[in-house]
Amino acid sequence: MPKGAYILPGSAVPKILRQCSRSAPKIGEGSWQPQAAGIRELEAALPGELRKRSSGESSHWQNLLRDWRRQYVGIVRGGRRYIYGSFAQDDSSSIAFDWQREPMQVCDGGVSFFGVEYDVARRRFTHVAFNGPY
Repeated sequence: MPKGAYILPGSAVPKILRQCSRSAPKIGEGSWQPQAAGIRELEAALPGELRKRSSGESSHWQNLLRDWRRQYVGIVRGGRRYIYGSFAQDDSSSIAFDWQREPMQVCDGGVSFFGVEYDVARRRFTHVAFNGPY
């Protein structure tokens, strides 16, 4: 598993999708356990996706995988498998809790906190949302 990345159990799906200041995808009808290979695929595609969606802030995403903590869950919706990831920039996130078991929920924080949903079969992002401003 990549350093700073954690796969949470399916029981964490409802809580990780209940975000305070950003939108999140729908919960779906079930969960599944993503594997490291799927996480690596999502993470390889993510910097390019974020650069497309942000205006002139490409340097913010330069060290995305080195300088960010992230939690992942697997969601099944409409028979399709999705990976949802919740990201926190390390220098913005001095929150003390169990990253391996407890879903991160942070209000506000701007682009230092965001979530993405990735359609595994179609290999594309279906949802990207950033927290509200500070």
